[in-house]
Amino acid sequence: MLNFTSALYLGPRVLPPPAGLVLTTGRPAALTEDARAARVAREVAHRQGLETGLLAPSTLHLFWDVFLLMPTAGVVLLDQRLYPVGQWGALRALRRSLPVATFSADDLPGLARLLHTYRQQGRTPWLVTDGWHPGRGPAPLACYCELLALHPGAVLLLDDTQAFGVLGRQPSTRHPLGQGGGGSLPWAGLNNKVMAPEVLSIISLAKGLGVPVAVLAGRAARLAQFRRRSETRVHTSPVSAWHAWAAAAALRHDARHGEAARARLGLRIAQFRRELARAGLRPQGGSFPVQKLVVARTTAALGLHQQLRQAGLETLLLAGEVRPGVPEIAFCLRADHSTADISRATAALVALAGRTDWFSSSRSVSFRHEPDFDSFAP
Repeated sequence: MLNFTSALYLGPRVLPPPAGLVLTTGRPAALTEDARAARVAREVAHRQGLETGLLAPSTLHLFWDVFLLMPTAGVVLLDQRLYPVGQWGALRALRRSLPVATFSADDLPGLARLLHTYRQQGRTPWLVTDGWHPGRGPAPLACYCELLALHPGAVLLLDDTQAFGVLGRQPSTRHPLGQGGGGSLPWAGLNNKVMAPEVLSIISLAKGLGVPVAVLAGRAARLAQFRRRSETRVHTSPVSAWHAWAAAAALRHDARHGEAARARLGLRIAQFRRELARAGLRPQGGSFPVQKLVVARTTAALGLHQQLRQAGLETLLLAGEVRPGVPEIAFCLRADHSTADISRATAALVALAGRTDWFSSSRSVSFRHEPDFDSFAP
């Protein structure tokens, strides 16, 4: 079975731990941390253009505590399409009786009005968004920063799990994924060292680097505040020594081989889109490895998903991430997929499209601030 359901975008890695490594000390992170954990967190932060970082077992641990840092006169502004873990964390703000409001990334004037309203109330905004949403593309981070710069003390809190390790600085038509794998901030040309507002990022390394740990990154003073106030660092287990070692090994591997893997991944994405375009199919996804086809009806989506499986292709059946209520078939492309793998997938899709009208309403979504990926040909 050819698998297109894995989010290990740069391909799986086998990282056996060194002999004699003690898995855990049994002490919470508030008392002691593996030295590798601190080095990994700093490296991940620096790749994003941020000052320093902190390693945690998961993004849920970080989101659960990060809203404890908000001032008593704060307000949480959630992108209405925010990944659920960030939404769960915002429940802690509600427990502190802080207001939580949602906004649409497609309505910047509406966001500006919302910010103005809360500024008149004397509240400090924390805007929470995904750096890249697989169904909607990149967040308009530069626009968010411009709006938040008018509000002293404002914070942009970024969940950049999807983009870290995949996207990087200086994207172009020929290299739409950019370079370095630092995620959405360098991909958007932003550097928090020289800009307002304050930026905090929370990312999991499980996708781009294949290691299930998470990093909170930002200014050193803010990270020190997190260490003092975090409850999960007291009451839950820290990142294990094995996971810290694996994350360090993955970063070293990426430093040596990551650019080549990102180049292969870019070629596979371009091939997938090009071969489908020849048959009149325009998948959503832009330059990102998650490529989606909107299917006209729910029953058709179920049938297509089953027929692709019968053809030896494992895909994702999703509901309404691109357009609410409209089902989608998603392909997670990876750097270790071969050109033959991609051709096999597109041939199956083209054959099914020729026998049905399932894709008749499919049209592409224009992603914000993205190079013209489809113009690239190797």
